[in-house]
Amino acid sequence: MNLEMIVGKRKDPGFFREVWQQARLVYYLLRDPEVPFYLKLVPFTAVLYLLWPVDLLPDVLLGLGQLDDLTALLVSSKVFIELAPPHVVMRYMDQIRESDGFARADDVNEKIVIDPQTDLAEKDEESA
Repeated sequence: MNLEMIVGKRKDPGFFREVWQQARLVYYLLRDPEVPFYLKLVPFTAVLYLLWPVDLLPDVLLGLGQLDDLTALLVSSKVFIELAPPHVVMRYMDQIRESDGFARADDVNEKIVIDPQTDLAEKDEESA
């Protein structure tokens, strides 16, 4: 085994840790002034759905009734995170991952960079 793997930063959080990180990210994004107000209404619609007496699946059905409530929370938080400004999301996500002891996105090399200008430069060179 590699010593860096044992002692170093972990690269991949588990499912439940990732859900907890996203919950904290939603909390930070709700408090950030750079996120538009109308986007902050998205998570509150899920909370209103939980409190609303009419459900898509009644809570009487054990498991299924709670599953649609959980799905509403997860989908609304995911939509909120996707619509929030990317630089704000990355700032808070890096902060959360570092505080949990995980590697930053830069360290993991998860970013994909596409440079469309290289194709144009090659065509210009060929035509000259």
